[in-house]
Amino acid sequence: VELYTHHASVRNVVSQLQKLGYRLSATHLVDSHYCSDPGKFISVLLTSLATMMHMELPHINVLSKVDLAEQYGKLHFGLDYYTDVMDLSFLADVLSEDPILKKYKKMNEALAGIIEDYSLVSFMPLNVQEKESMWSVLKACDKCNGYIFSQSEEQHMMNLAMGSDTQSQDVISRLRERLETSGTTCIVEDEADMDDIA
Repeated sequence: VELYTHHASVRNVVSQLQKLGYRLSATHLVDSHYCSDPGKFISVLLTSLATMMHMELPHINVLSKVDLAEQYGKLHFGLDYYTDVMDLSFLADVLSEDPILKKYKKMNEALAGIIEDYSLVSFMPLNVQEKESMWSVLKACDKCNGYIFSQSEEQHMMNLAMGSDTQSQDVISRLRERLETSGTTCIVEDEADMDDIA
């Protein structure tokens, strides 16, 4: 990880490839088991942010194995909370409920504040068992490095650039339905429920 967040070697390789005319983008895969532990999730967010800023490339963050997320532990919020990286003060509050971690509340709030101030990190859900999920990530990567634009007619370029991200929302909805039918539920389902907590 340090090669991508602190050391210049990978960035130098990327720079040389760009000078040769290659269009590059970075795809950062994050295992969904980090969602079950708020402390680990905040550290993953910081790692993603540091990598994005250090690499200076178009960047896609992917939350992999989302179909297995509940197997690692109970999710405190709905999956869309973790993919959209919503109000992180809720995570800091969950961390402060632990008596051991309570003394780090200000630090956790400060780290969450840094992530929210930049507002760069979000995740695409990935379930390798679903073709639509794989296709959605592939299209996002192609859009990120500009490949998708070279494959279309000029009149469709703007539509592709401004197209909504309904596919990842569909993937989240299908995963939520699958989790509910298997008997697992999230503690907080969506933004409306989070407002009730506040």
